[in-house]
Amino acid sequence: MAVTALIPWYGSDRMVVEELTEHLKGCSWVGVPCAGGMAALKYITARTVVVNDLHRHAINLARVIKDKDLFPQLIETAASLPFHPDVLAEAQIKARHYQGKLGDSPNLAAAIAYFVAVWMGRSGNAGTPAEFKGKLALRWNAGGGDSNIRYRSAIAAAEEFHAILQRCTFSTLDIFEFLDLVKDEAEHGLYIDAPWPGAGDKYLHTVENEFHAKLSLRLLDFQKVRLVVRYSDHELVRGLYPEREWRREHRIGRDQANQGKGELLVIRN
Repeated sequence: MAVTALIPWYGSDRMVVEELTEHLKGCSWVGVPCAGGMAALKYITARTVVVNDLHRHAINLARVIKDKDLFPQLIETAASLPFHPDVLAEAQIKARHYQGKLGDSPNLAAAIAYFVAVWMGRSGNAGTPAEFKGKLALRWNAGGGDSNIRYRSAIAAAEEFHAILQRCTFSTLDIFEFLDLVKDEAEHGLYIDAPWPGAGDKYLHTVENEFHAKLSLRLLDFQKVRLVVRYSDHELVRGLYPEREWRREHRIGRDQANQGKGELLVIRN
């Protein structure tokens, strides 16, 4: 069972991210202001990548996995834990304890708790208010995938991300604060996968429709930066990103029930 994301994020881009990041080839600097599960980082080849998200647990985990001293401790601990309901429950308690208390330095204990909570927990809950809730998914028949194998595969994927994250620096800014710091220069790129209209209501950090209008206008301020924005194929998005200003590409992703779902990729420069 291959794992391609650092975190099993709700609404993950992992099914389409390889082809959509093709539009960022040739960029020497790329900003990712809504990093989420970070599946895109595997395919972004820029020399410098700035990874941002308001979700401090996600950024803290990435920083610990990047760290050459802390990373082996995380892997050793995660690999040694049995796949057991008590282990998940304890990790959820610890992760909730650290929420709102993560500071400027990478926190190993919080990273271990978060990794266990989201990978032993139900897939696709990360980034939502339910990420530290729910019980262990125990299989009582041979059908479907095995959650323990998924957890062990996530540990193996973390080892690959240790190398990927060496090119990355991290921040936990509001997206508009982040965009205000981006230099409008050639060979710079932005990959934006913000919460979607409707579906985005399920995230821990939700946004209103006014957010999408503000974002579309703010992005038009960039004259040189290559812009790649992933959205659902929603009437609000089609109105905010007209074809006279943007190139639009349709994709088929997957929803939480593994059903095909229309996506819209809007590109500029």
